[in-house]
Amino acid sequence: MAFLALPPHPALASLVLGYWFIEDLEGSYEGNPIRTTPHTAAVLTLNFGRPCRSEFSAGAPRASLLGVQSRPRVWHSGEGVSFVMVMLRPPGLARLFPSTGAESRDELIELGGLLGDGPSRRLGEELSAVWEPRRVAKSLDAWLLRRAEATQGSEGELMRLGWAWKSLASAARVDDAARVAGVSVRQLERWFQMHVGCSPKELQGLERMQASFRAAQMGQGDPLQGFSDQAHQIRQWRRYLGTTPGRYERASWSTLAEFFAQSREAAPEGLSHFF
Repeated sequence: MAFLALPPHPALASLVLGYWFIEDLEGSYEGNPIRTTPHTAAVLTLNFGRPCRSEFSAGAPRASLLGVQSRPRVWHSGEGVSFVMVMLRPPGLARLFPSTGAESRDELIELGGLLGDGPSRRLGEELSAVWEPRRVAKSLDAWLLRRAEATQGSEGELMRLGWAWKSLASAARVDDAARVAGVSVRQLERWFQMHVGCSPKELQGLERMQASFRAAQMGQGDPLQGFSDQAHQIRQWRRYLGTTPGRYERASWSTLAEFFAQSREAAPEGLSHFF
């Protein structure tokens, strides 16, 4: 299985974590589950080959949006699988697909249902025509920049949400983040529920859990950071991952997780999405 992560255009850096390309044309990973952790990133997935099999009732559409993930997921690869994942930060989901937070949280939505079948199909055709990761990334940059420009009517609200998220990601209190955004806590919570599908506090919990998991997987940072004590950490791991740090260390890891744990310099931001 081939894996490549490319950065977005600098103008998209506050909205997009990166573009993750995964290819399994020979089916070498077939039968091995691809497990993903709970994550604050939303994922726009565009398939160039056969889609992965998944647990979602919608299957795996050729183009789909998955919002914030509050529980682990399991995917299955196979021969002919090839796709790109556009990893969206919470402000990116809000700005590029406004008002879809509640609908997309933990749910896979066909992109055609959001954009219309015509625009969704044209996007897929445009990317397939230029297939080569760096050319695809450049086309995605252009498409996403146009999407961001099209939401300028809501820019004030969505920009303030971005300010609040930046504050929350640095471990600020929710009321402090509301002050940064210049709104009440209640208004901030409404914005987050509408555009991201989670409350600010829930997102902070997911971010703290993800950072702890990443530290345990990569051997970088402190897995206990942000938790009051080890018991608190264990409770959160059980809640979000269904395991404990000790059990995770003793468990077998997926090929993707093993590769990047051993090749840290190749690891993209947010790699511990895989385990």
